[in-house]
Amino acid sequence: MTNYHLSMEQRFHLEAAFREIDACMDMEKLKELTKQIITSQENDKTFAREAMVQHKKEMEFAVSKKFGFR
Repeated sequence: MTNYHLSMEQRFHLEAAFREIDACMDMEKLKELTKQIITSQENDKTFAREAMVQHKKEMEFAVSKKFGFR
């Protein structure tokens, strides 16, 4: 998995999470943690997608206003 330009704080949180996972011997806890991670990733993707759509709308509006298309 590629980590794109993670900040020092993000790398620290990742390392802490990896250590917690490595130390865990409780299968139910690991299952729950995995579900939380997957849910978080999907929420992040949704947020990014919605932010891009909103940004596109704002850019289109700014361009249309600038050139008098509306």
